[in-house]
Amino acid sequence: MTGQDSLSKRIGRWAALLIAVFGLGLAVVVGQRLSQDSLALLLGLGCGVAVMTPTLGLGFLLLRREWARSSAPTSSLPAVQPPVIVVAPPALPGYSMPSSYTPSPAVWPQPANTGRTFTIVGGDE
Repeated sequence: MTGQDSLSKRIGRWAALLIAVFGLGLAVVVGQRLSQDSLALLLGLGCGVAVMTPTLGLGFLLLRREWARSSAPTSSLPAVQPPVIVVAPPALPGYSMPSSYTPSPAVWPQPANTGRTFTIVGGDE
């Protein structure tokens, strides 16, 4: 078969031509039967899908790259934990206890009871 396409290529081209003609005929029939509002809705929907397609493709490519990166073997270096630094809060005023002693909250110095005054808003008084 020199110079001629294989049978599968010719059948594929024929099927593509039939699908294109069917789609064009369907578009003409639908265009004649639908109202202007319906056609505007379909056109807007088609344009929205066409605009969204590159973004979805980019997102899919980035997702595939991330999957490939996560499945790739990690480096053979051992994991080293960073040093842990603990900063102690300042001591409470009036305390000079050893560092091993932590007083319970009940023995912390309490402010003097000065009495509280309340103002009732909206009362009869």
